[in-house]
Amino acid sequence: MDAMYKWDFERADSLLIDYKELMPNHPSLPLFHAMDMYWKSTPFDYYDDDKMSEFFGYLDDCIDKCEVIIDKDKNDNEAVFFLLLARSLKARAYNYSGSTWKAVSEAKQVYSLTRYSIKHIQEFDEFNFSAGVYNYYREFYPESHPIYKPFLSFFPSGNKELGIEQLTTAMNYSIFTNAEAEKYLMWIYSHDNNLKATEIAYNIFDKYSNNEWYLFDALLVLSRFNLLNDSIAVSKINQLSNSNSDFYNCAGFLIDAIRLYQANEIENSFDKFKAVENEFPQLSTQQKYLEAPLYAYLYSIYKIKRDPVNSKKYYKLALNTTYGEMIIDAIEQSHQ
Repeated sequence: MDAMYKWDFERADSLLIDYKELMPNHPSLPLFHAMDMYWKSTPFDYYDDDKMSEFFGYLDDCIDKCEVIIDKDKNDNEAVFFLLLARSLKARAYNYSGSTWKAVSEAKQVYSLTRYSIKHIQEFDEFNFSAGVYNYYREFYPESHPIYKPFLSFFPSGNKELGIEQLTTAMNYSIFTNAEAEKYLMWIYSHDNNLKATEIAYNIFDKYSNNEWYLFDALLVLSRFNLLNDSIAVSKINQLSNSNSDFYNCAGFLIDAIRLYQANEIENSFDKFKAVENEFPQLSTQQKYLEAPLYAYLYSIYKIKRDPVNSKKYYKLALNTTYGEMIIDAIEQSHQ
C-alpha cells in the first residue's frame, strides 16, 4: 500500500509477485491489483470501457472471495473489511461514470457493511476509516446541502468530532486506509478553515512527493489559505507543471494561475486560466477534475473585468460542478 501511494510502482509490482506466492487465494490480492491499476492511471478514466471491465474484474473477484468466507462466518472482520473496500470502489466508479442506479445499489451494500464496521470497531482497527467517514459526513452533508436533510433523517445520526477522532486513528495506525484517512482529514480541516489542513498538506508533500494526484490535492488545499507563494508550494507547482502527463501539466498551470490571482497579478492569472481551458479538449473526460476551480476563478476575473456576459457564463459553468459554488464562496470571502 505504501509503495502504491508513493507511486513506487516497480517496488509495488515486485511485492505483488511475492504476495501472490504467499497468499494466492486471499481476497486482498485482487483488490491490490485493482488499486495498482487505479494508481498507475490516476486520474482514472471511468469512461474507458476496457479499463472499467478489468477494474471491475479484480473487484468482483475480491467480492466473491470475501462472500465465500462470510458465508461460513458472518463475523469474519477481515473479510467484511475487504468486501467493504471493494464495494466502495465499485460504488465510486459507478458514480463517476454516471451509472447512478448501479451506484445506489452498491451504496446500499456499502451502508450495510459500514454499519457493521461501526459496531465492530473495537475488534478491528481498520474499521476506524469507514466509521470515521460515516460519522463525519452523515452530519456534514445535510449541513452543506439542506435539501437532503429529510432524506438523511432515515439514517442513524453521526458525530463529527467522533468521526475526526476515528479518521485520526486510521491515519496514525491503520495499514490499508491510513493514506486515504490523511487526505480526508486534510479536506475536513480545510472546510473548517482549520490550519491543521496545511500541516497535513505539507506532510503529504513530504511523504508522497511523487504522487502527483496527492500533490494536486494538497496544493488546492493550500490555495484556500493563500499559501501558494510559499517556496515549498512553488516547487510542487513547478513539479506538476513539468509533468510528463498532460493532465498534471494542466493541473500545475491551473494551480499557478490561482497563485498569480492571489498575488493580484490578474492579467497573468487570466492568461494561464485561459491556456488551461484551451487544453481541455485533449484531456477528454479528465477535464472534469479541473473544471470547478477553473470556472470559479474565471467567473471572478470576468466579474473584476466588469464583463457581465462572461461572468454569468462561467458562474453557471462553476455551479454545474461539484465544488464550484464552494470555491466561489471561498474566493469571495477572501475579498471581504
